[in-house]
Amino acid sequence: MPLRLTTLVLTMTAATALAAAPLAVAAPAPTSSTSTSQSTKAEATDSGGLRIVKTNPEGNAVTGAGFQLLDTSGMTITDGKTGSDGTLTYSGLAPGIARLKETTSGSPLLGTVPDQDVVIVPGPPTELPITDPYKAAALTLKVTDKTTGKGLAGAVANVVPKGAKDGKGAFTLTTGKDGTAKAPLPVGKKTGTIYTLIQTKAPDGYWPQTTSVDVTAVPGQPVTASFVNTSTAAPPTQKPTARPTNRPTASASGQPTPSSFPPTGPSSQGPLPSSSASTAADSDSVTISASPTDDAGPTGSLANTGSSSTTITLVFGGVALLLAGIAAFYLSRSRTRTGDAQSAADVGEHRRSSTD
Repeated sequence: MPLRLTTLVLTMTAATALAAAPLAVAAPAPTSSTSTSQSTKAEATDSGGLRIVKTNPEGNAVTGAGFQLLDTSGMTITDGKTGSDGTLTYSGLAPGIARLKETTSGSPLLGTVPDQDVVIVPGPPTELPITDPYKAAALTLKVTDKTTGKGLAGAVANVVPKGAKDGKGAFTLTTGKDGTAKAPLPVGKKTGTIYTLIQTKAPDGYWPQTTSVDVTAVPGQPVTASFVNTSTAAPPTQKPTARPTNRPTASASGQPTPSSFPPTGPSSQGPLPSSSASTAADSDSVTISASPTDDAGPTGSLANTGSSSTTITLVFGGVALLLAGIAAFYLSRSRTRTGDAQSAADVGEHRRSSTD
């Protein structure tokens, strides 16, 4: 009995040992290492990337522009800055949608672009060109009263880029209570962009300025365009001419002289009438000619540099000379006719004497 029990125990022990031997050989160590290598290769094939190319509006590369790549929850995936060639490359990114944010433009003259969504696809990095605009200039429109310098509200001006076709990029500004209006001016060149401002409407009670104003918008710099309006109730700028006086002055060229009536004949040396008699005889006519009406003032006269008595004396003297000349002329004519008559009588007497 003990022998049989011992044999049974040994048989069972041997069977157990044989059953356990194949289980130890069925799990070799290299199996785990082969599975890890295949998983890494699959991950590398499924990843993607992004290559940013940064330039300014004139096509030049921009160094030092900063970018962040965010996931859908707003967490930062990666970030970096563009190099000397203006590029920044992200690699090993999981496929899907990410948010790209520009944190700095890399230049004090450039602005940044708005945030944008990008799609990451498996394979080589996807190229994404980004052009930053120049910073806008800060325009201030100012309209003032010409007399007081006070700002005028309600003035309207058109702002048009110089050389723009079909008014592209034009807009309108209206001044507020302080007489000013402000707006950003887009700039397309580093050296600046020229704009023309034209006032199209003036405040009530004012004339608008008719001349336009040109300004140069430089990236990130302030610029001012000023207009001056004149009140419609303002007095005229030209002073009225002085009203002529009623008192005429002597004219150097208006008075006739005796030379205008040269005496003829041999007896032109006769005595001249006195100036006092001529003056008294014609004093009424002198008074009438020296009293012009209020409607028609004298023209072409010399300046009145003496007293009224001097002026009257000059007028009377001129009239006296005129009358003397006329008297001398008629006297010479009378003497000539008398001489001719006497000569004719002598000739007739001579003929009668010859006949006798």
